[in-house]
Amino acid sequence: MADDTVPAGSGPVRRDGPPTPPFPVRTVSDPRELRALAHPVRFALLDLLAEGPLTATQCAERLGETPANCSYHLRQLAKYGHVFPAGGGHGRERPWSAREEGITWDDAGPAGEAARAALDEAVDAFRFDAWRRFWRRRSAEPEEWRRAALSTDVVAWLTADELEHVTQGLYDLFAPYEHRAADASARPAGARAVRFFAYGYPGAPGGRSDR
Repeated sequence: MADDTVPAGSGPVRRDGPPTPPFPVRTVSDPRELRALAHPVRFALLDLLAEGPLTATQCAERLGETPANCSYHLRQLAKYGHVFPAGGGHGRERPWSAREEGITWDDAGPAGEAARAALDEAVDAFRFDAWRRFWRRRSAEPEEWRRAALSTDVVAWLTADELEHVTQGLYDLFAPYEHRAADASARPAGARAVRFFAYGYPGAPGGRSDR
């Protein structure tokens, strides 16, 4: 990852490209692949496997689905390289792993517009549902996790360059912990898989309301 850290008090730096996340990113532009991803069970499987290899049966237990349904969706994801057999297991109880990269689909082009929009909706629905599930069980969480959990809404007047700087700053904050995704031995005692969702976007032009 490029070193774009800025001393405190200095202004945003003009970057040569878009903000760089602390993990590899693959661009998905094939409408068929976008449609394959735009399924709530498949996206839930990808999120679940980010925590480590699991069999279809284990995924089914966690998601409230049947093993046969999870197995089918895992095979569909495998067609496009999003999951792969992790090795080990026996018979049909083979574990699966998720790809160790992020994906972007902003450049799907006109032919993939409908498929891109469907994936946008599926991803956002999953994210908000995941947050609601946490909120419903929040009272049962230890105080330290209730205190650390974040939900906020900030309005700041920024230029496009400044917003890119903020985005890169978020990526840089998480960069020191990225290696723990693949290396379980690097996770300190008490560490849990934390989902961080953030949206940063400009208001409608001309002062019009987005509401």
